[in-house]
Amino acid sequence: MKPTLRPLIAEADYFRARNFLREVFLLNGGLEHSWHVARLDYWRWHFIATCQMTPPFDQVTASWQTPDGQIIAMAHPYGDGEIRVHIHPHFRTTELENEIFAYIEAHFVENGRIIAPVFSEDVLRREVLASRGFTQRSGWNHHYRRDLDSPLPAPAPPTGYTLRSMGDESEHASRSWCSWRAFHSNEPASNYDGDYSWYKNIQSSPLYRRDLDIVAATETGEIAAFCTIYYDDYTRSAVTVLVGVAAEHLRRGLGKAIMLEGIRQLKPLGCTRVFSTANEAPADALYRSVLTEMKITDTWVKEFDPN
Repeated sequence: MKPTLRPLIAEADYFRARNFLREVFLLNGGLEHSWHVARLDYWRWHFIATCQMTPPFDQVTASWQTPDGQIIAMAHPYGDGEIRVHIHPHFRTTELENEIFAYIEAHFVENGRIIAPVFSEDVLRREVLASRGFTQRSGWNHHYRRDLDSPLPAPAPPTGYTLRSMGDESEHASRSWCSWRAFHSNEPASNYDGDYSWYKNIQSSPLYRRDLDIVAATETGEIAAFCTIYYDDYTRSAVTVLVGVAAEHLRRGLGKAIMLEGIRQLKPLGCTRVFSTANEAPADALYRSVLTEMKITDTWVKEFDPN
């Protein structure tokens, strides 16, 4: 059976892609050999809609499909030369991997390179990339997870803070400022434009639930930390898509407390596993303190001569 290369261009195709990732996730034993569906939603509703890291989904996503229209693989850029590849495990072959990466090299080169994160145990993809002229560099991301079949430590917010779910739209400005102070603390406050419309994009995702958007609030109502979780009840698994603590509230245990509170909220919903991914030291230390398993993706890079 020779799969057919087809773009995913209709709105219905996006939801076909979501269901494809759900199926692949379950067939892979509940592990992220391909993206969790939450990461697809976060890519579309934040990295595309807000950050504009890539063109829209329907302009950049390629799929390989069977004659009857079943998606068996997808590929798309992620921004700054990074790409993502998702393959149905029953159809995965060296031939298909080579076909996908040939397409990527023809369409997704950015800043003169392609960056492919690859799990260290993924021998097939490592061999394919090496044969195509990619070279391995140091580890890229730490992929953490925790199964929810054992007791959790109790969340322990410091005195003066309350853990709760995100409030209504009147709190969007405080939530946005907290995000700025968490991720842009080395920039002057004057760089903050006060626009919090991006947060509505986060809330527009199909998997967003306000009860799983956990914040730590001060006694005056200021949001000091946040943990936004996307939960997929089809796969009974979740991803912490946003975790942050405002700079002036760091080193008080808030990050760990809000993550534990979010995970505590997941358990009654039937969630069995939660994921977080770190590519910076502070996030790595936080996730290591809460989650129990970790896998590493190495970075494989192919450089292209601009001439």
